[in-house]
Parts: sequence; structure tokens; C-alpha cells
Amino acid sequence: MKKYILFYLIIPFFSIAQQPAETIQRFFDAYSVGNKAGMRKAITPDFKLVENGEIWTLDTLINRMDKGRPADFKRINQFEILASQVDKNSAHVFYKNRALIHAMGRDRQVNWLETAYFIKQKGQWKMSNMHSSIDASLQTNWELNGFKKADAENPIMKPDVRATYYCPIQKKLVGWENKNVLNPTALVYQGKVHLLYRAQDSLGTSRIGMAISEDGIHFTKQASPILAPGEDAFRQYEWQGGIEDPRVIETEDGQFLLTYTSYDGKTARLCSAISKDLQHWEKLGPMLASPKYINMWSKSGAIVGKEINSRVIAQKIDGFYWMYFGDTDLFMAKSSDLRHWEVCENAENQVKISVLQPRSGYFDSRLVEPGPYALMRPEGILLIYNSSNAANFNDTKFPKFTYAAGQALFDANKPNRLINRSKQAFIWPDKDYERVGEVNEVCFVEGLVHFKGKWFMYYGTADSKIAVAIRR
Repeated sequence: MKKYILFYLIIPFFSIAQQPAETIQRFFDAYSVGNKAGMRKAITPDFKLVENGEIWTLDTLINRMDKGRPADFKRINQFEILASQVDKNSAHVFYKNRALIHAMGRDRQVNWLETAYFIKQKGQWKMSNMHSSIDASLQTNWELNGFKKADAENPIMKPDVRATYYCPIQKKLVGWENKNVLNPTALVYQGKVHLLYRAQDSLGTSRIGMAISEDGIHFTKQASPILAPGEDAFRQYEWQGGIEDPRVIETEDGQFLLTYTSYDGKTARLCSAISKDLQHWEKLGPMLASPKYINMWSKSGAIVGKEINSRVIAQKIDGFYWMYFGDTDLFMAKSSDLRHWEVCENAENQVKISVLQPRSGYFDSRLVEPGPYALMRPEGILLIYNSSNAANFNDTKFPKFTYAAGQALFDANKPNRLINRSKQAFIWPDKDYERVGEVNEVCFVEGLVHFKGKWFMYYGTADSKIAVAIRR
């Protein structure tokens, strides 16, 4: 965590009013370290907190504190008194509360405007009520913005007509990436960026290749795909369309879980595979394997994870791993072991719940589809998602069917609960290689890594090539 100088800027007022301000300090110092007894000493038994329109008791605050704090949580408080009124046995204090917070390896600043009401009991000032709201003028943006396309290097990857591979189904050498490369996922492994990308041959069959980079921009491809259709139990799902659109996340035991789309030429099915070294993969088959969903069109599985030292590791919430999926609306599934998944349904009608939908008049008016893994951050679960612009009642800034990316924020304790959503796309086609290709007007994001102090976002361009955008 960065080192901060702790200071309290308190505008002087009558000495008797210093004591309420000191009570504020004691309360938040106790809150910062999870000292529940210390928090109770600073308040009256009937204490109430109005937090952004919700009325909380101290028990509500403690419950949220216990559920929502990662192991590395630290908080430093800074206060600025704006106004105060003190009588003999009561006081009002209006102040700015600035918190410097470290959580899940990240530093952020949150600012509140707060009013506290105090009662003097046995010579001690106790808080009876507090009203707190985010200071919108200073609010930290929850979105992961500021990406710049690497124009000098993009596209960073193109098809290679020289790459050949012996296909065990066709029983011959095929040019496995001679048509398109697109839609990569990425992770940091052994100090290097590993890009797992979709490659298409001349027949349109897809396989997953891998390329490695020391700088996140210049990659060396491996000669053969790391995952491909074969003469195995899953051929019925994967041939002849192949294996598409990977998304990778680490498991808590140090393995790698890959979600991908298998396509038999008629139905897309969300599948997974697991590996210990990124080279040898055990296919696990369809993730939505119940009789009800096994033949349902399903794609694009983004599992919720947290970042630890540039590694994104699948994270349980309330006893389950969670996954967003779909390419119309977004739906959810949960698992206790990352191998067996249950679609989240409405208990009354047994219909899968929709947690994000297209919006008329916006860039995402036609469909929404997950991007990379869903990332746990202090503000909540951040999901970068891909979208398509409808033919009408759309965002008129973009041509119809343009693929652009937005961001959504879900509750860290209730991953089905949408908290916020971007009103504008943060990446969209505006380069020739993004606008013209196998499918025109496409930026499709699936890869995101935090590498050497920067965020690298990898995306498919016009379903033909691969590019990168960087946030410093």
C-alpha cells in the first residue's frame, strides 16, 4: 500500500465543539480496523445511519463490514469540518469524510459529505444520528477507463498462412490459422503475457492457439494449437465449427480454467477445459450439462475472480463460484467446484434470470455478451461486456450492428444485482482494421491483464485480427 500522511483538517470552533469532532475520529478509527466495541463506545444505543437513502443500524454497518472486506483491507480517514453548531448537551457537525482505502491490491479514494448529530451523555459526546452521501464532485469513477489503442503496433497479430497442424479428424495437415485470428483471452504467467486466441482455417473451423510476450505487445506464436477438436468424447459438440472465443481464469489450487464455445455447425455450447501448465488440457465438456440446457444455445462464460499479484483467481461468493454468460441478455450460473454448473433460475417459473439486457437507444441496443473474466474490485464486480448496435432505435453515432464494449458493475455480495452501467461505449471501431474484415465494424474484448503496472486489453478486430489497448 502506498504510504499516506494521516492528517485531520478541522476548522477551529469553540473548544466545547472539539469533543464531537473527536468522537467522529474515534468512531471511524475503530471502523477502519474492525473494532466493533470501539464503534459502539462512540454512539448511542439507538444510533441510526442514513447511507445514500438507506437507513442502517450499527448492526447493518457491521454486517456489511464483515462480509465485504478482503484480507488486505486498510483504511485511513481524513476529515474537514465545514460547519458546526454546539449547545450544552447536543451538537451538529457537517464535515467532509475522505477515506484512503487499500483493498485487493488496489488503492482508491472515496469522499463523503456527512452530518452527525450528537448527544452528551455522562460528560461524553455520543453520535445519535449520521447522514452520509457520496460527494459526487469528488467521486472516484468505478469504470476502468483511459485505454489508448496502441496505434503504432496494432494490429498486433494477423493470420499466418504458413502455420500448419495435423488434424486428427481430417487426418492431414491443415493451415489452422490461415483465415482469421481473433477474440483472445490473456493472463500473466511466469512473468510473461500469455495470449490464448481463436484461429480459423479456410473452412471456418476454429482452434485455440497461444502466443507469449515479454512486453505485452510483441508476441511469439506457438506452432500448433493448444486446444482443438479431436477424436474424443466431445467431437459431437466441436466438429466441424470448432472451439471458439476462450476466456481463462486461475483456480485457487494453481490450475487454469478455460471457458470456450464449442460449435457443431448448428448449436453453440458453452464448454470448459482445465490445465496445470497451459499446454496440456483436460476437456470437461458442456458447462450447462443438465438435460434442460444441454442443447440450448449458450456462449461466453466470464467467471468472477479477484486479482492477486497480477493473477486473476476464481473467487467464491456466499459459498459458490459465479459465471456470467449469454449473447443476447446476460444470464448467470453457479458452481461449488468449477466443474459442475447450475443455471440460476427464477424459482417461480424456472426460467433463467437475466441480469443485463440490451437497451433501446444505446450502443448496446441489439445484444450484450460478456468480455473477459468478471473482476472483483472495491466498488463491486466489474464486468466489461461486448455489445451490438441494433438496426434501428439504436445509438446513431455507430453503424447498425457495430460491436463496441461497455462496462457494468454488480454487487460484490449479490452478483446478480446490477449497481451501475456505462452510458457510452469505451472502445469501438474507428480504425480501418476494426471496420473492415470478416465481419465489419467490430471491436470484441476478451483479454485483460494487469502487467508491469499497466492494464493491457486485448480484442478482436473485424473478426480478422487482434489488437491491444493500454491503460497506464
